[in-house]
Amino acid sequence: MQSFKQFLLESEQTMTLWHGGNLENATEDSINHKKGRWEYGPGLYLTTHYDTARQYSKGARKLYRITIRKGNNISDVKIPVQNAFNFIDSYVLKNKVREVKDRLQRWISNDTIPANIFSNIMIDGSMRNTNNHMLRKFLVDNGVDYELVPNAFGWHEMMVVLFDMSLIVKSEIINSKTPIEIYDLSPEFSNSDK
Repeated sequence: MQSFKQFLLESEQTMTLWHGGNLENATEDSINHKKGRWEYGPGLYLTTHYDTARQYSKGARKLYRITIRKGNNISDVKIPVQNAFNFIDSYVLKNKVREVKDRLQRWISNDTIPANIFSNIMIDGSMRNTNNHMLRKFLVDNGVDYELVPNAFGWHEMMVVLFDMSLIVKSEIINSKTPIEIYDLSPEFSNSDK
């Protein structure tokens, strides 16, 4: 007889993706991006397109196949205004605080701001690059797990910017001896086959 825990694991929706890079610190709150390298937010960039990840894995980097659980997409989350303004007061460049709050005013509804709008404004030059890990933590603390970006590289793939590393169910390094049955992975969550 199957345990309830096993039933939940097997019925959980997951997505398997590729990543090209180094994941030594991927489960920590210290993923940092170089200036101009976090266009979609401060997270772990994953893709369903094998060749895209393979390009990023060149040199001293590695190629990974990562499975994540389904969570909350940034476009489905609203952030309380007070939380957003507290974050702005703490982490936005002092000379940009008023401008950022003014930009957010038109998006406020029922004392909340769409998380994707908030994130876009934060990554649009309002913060020091060294604070990007605080933005990632803030998004996770406010219920955002990832951002789904369809067709990000032009190959009809799905890119996922993962903010909450606890959603990683499985991570494996892919080398020349690893068998690969499917190169371009499904861009949708489906029931797990663990």
